[in-house]
Amino acid sequence: MADISYLDAWGMWLDGRSALGHDLLGLPVIWWGRFGKILSFVSGATVVVDLVGPEKLSRYGERLARFMARRPSRKTFVVGLLTGGAVIVVTEPIGVPWPVEFVLGSTLGGAAGMLSFRLGCTLQRPDFPVAMRWVSLGLFVVGFHFDLLAS
Repeated sequence: MADISYLDAWGMWLDGRSALGHDLLGLPVIWWGRFGKILSFVSGATVVVDLVGPEKLSRYGERLARFMARRPSRKTFVVGLLTGGAVIVVTEPIGVPWPVEFVLGSTLGGAAGMLSFRLGCTLQRPDFPVAMRWVSLGLFVVGFHFDLLAS
């Protein structure tokens, strides 16, 4: 596959030619489109914030922070273990080498364990819903952009 620049990809799209089958920044354009679809989907989290309401999210954040504060090392370990296991379950059928699985599982598992406590604190902030809406808008724009580029 030929590696093309970002501007070349948009030039092809504007000319009516598909950029599929080419690489953009070392990754096939089809994967950029898939990432775009995923980002657009994740940006829909704003709907959850609006449906649930900021008050309920704040109460949930308070409960999560209290839950994680009791025996934090044990609960962080369990969250990390579950996330690491999920990473291995997903990467094993793909044929990822075991050292990469180990590093991914350990890194993502540790990050998930640490972030689970921070999530509770973040949900309690009064400005969280507004920030969530802005982040969702950004994710939607970037996601739609790459999805459109891969079409």
